Amino acid sequence: MNIENQRLMMTPITISQAQQLMVSPESYPDWLSVKYDSLWPDDGLKAMLPIYVEALENDRNEYGFGPWIILHKHKDMVIGDIGFKGKPVDGVVEIGYFISNIHRNQGYAKEAIDSMVHWAFSQEGVDTIAATCTSQNVPSCKVLEANGFKRTGEEDGLIVFETHKKTSWQK
Repeated sequence: MNIENQRLMMTPITISQAQQLMVSPESYPDWLSVKYDSLWPDDGLKAMLPIYVEALENDRNEYGFGPWIILHKHKDMVIGDIGFKGKPVDGVVEIGYFISNIHRNQGYAKEAIDSMVHWAFSQEGVDTIAATCTSQNVPSCKVLEANGFKRTGEEDGLIVFETHKKTSWQK
């Protein structure tokens, strides 16, 4: 299961890939057949992987609602990751993303979020996608807003954003 747009391909991380990333994060170019970027995987993904593996081992339906690798199709390089923090709960999934520093400010986050939002809203049980961002992370807040997310409040020092399933998200 891959999601592609003009420049990017997103692919969900399998259990074996997650386990390899946990044990030897620098080995991914060998099994992905891509160039090495020392800035990936980031600490956020590394922290999430054990939780994701446990969730997948307990419920194969978690696949797709965890982390995805973002590959630049023309550069044959991992440029970041994107994904959800689990299956929908009461119709809501939370999205998170990371773009490696050297690939920022080139529209990749906006493209990846757009593709993932379309995918999520095509899944049964997803009505709302939430995201959080620190107030200091202005570029990330702007990317969410550019993708149709609206600020809905603050929680634990984070700005909360949401977008809701609507006809314009349908392909």
